[in-house]
Amino acid sequence: LGAFLRVAPSELRRTVPTRGGALALLAWTGVGGPLATWLGLAALGLDRALADALLLCALAPPLGGAATVAALLGLSAPLALWATFAGTLAAPWTMPALGSWLGVAGPAFEPLGTALRLALLVGGAAAIAALAHRVSGPRLRANATAVTGFSVLGMVVFAIGAMQGVQAQALAQPATAALAVLAAFAFNGGLQALGTVLFLRLGRRDAMTAGLVGGNRSVGLAWVGAGDGLPAAVELGLAAALLPIYVLPAMLRRGVERLLSTEPRAMHCGATIRTL
Repeated sequence: LGAFLRVAPSELRRTVPTRGGALALLAWTGVGGPLATWLGLAALGLDRALADALLLCALAPPLGGAATVAALLGLSAPLALWATFAGTLAAPWTMPALGSWLGVAGPAFEPLGTALRLALLVGGAAAIAALAHRVSGPRLRANATAVTGFSVLGMVVFAIGAMQGVQAQALAQPATAALAVLAAFAFNGGLQALGTVLFLRLGRRDAMTAGLVGGNRSVGLAWVGAGDGLPAAVELGLAAALLPIYVLPAMLRRGVERLLSTEPRAMHCGATIRTL
């Protein structure tokens, strides 16, 4: 809900990609990211449990709060929201199919039923936000920082809940936990960098937004999709994957601001995902 409140419906409509742009972005988040992760993990030869955790994350759609993170970094919140919305609706089909092909345990979705539930959830949030923008649009725009803070608070509450029960394992196996954290940062940062390079022709702002949604995944949906009875080591890897979502934006913010400020004006203003 917070992400939809942050982006006005008019902004979202202006950012809807053309068919080619939509397919390119969906192909990157839904197929390209998981394949790149699988290749990277195969090359590194990581422990199977940690590899499964990172693959589960890569199979998930973009983070529900990606638009919030994009807004904090000065990137395209509408484009991030569109990618999240489309990727979430496609996830019930792409996650089981790719998961089976790549050999990762789960996720075990019933595609149609899950898609309908997600559509109701996401569509309901969009409808509430659209009504709020219609009734109090100027007030929401004037308090954009507060709306962003509301979204961040929701993300933090989820992270606290997800970490329950994992701390003891991390303390009992500090070396394994440290490796999981390092791998999670490499996974997130690597996908962000690769996505940015792949979409660079769109201009730095949209390219870094494409990278952002490719690297920051809905760990919660990956966790739910994998079902009960996950090995403790996989749960540790999933919990570790949450950390870069909260830490990397602060680490990257100054660099992102510098890259945006030094981009040629014509490229920064003229290139959008519609050009694909």
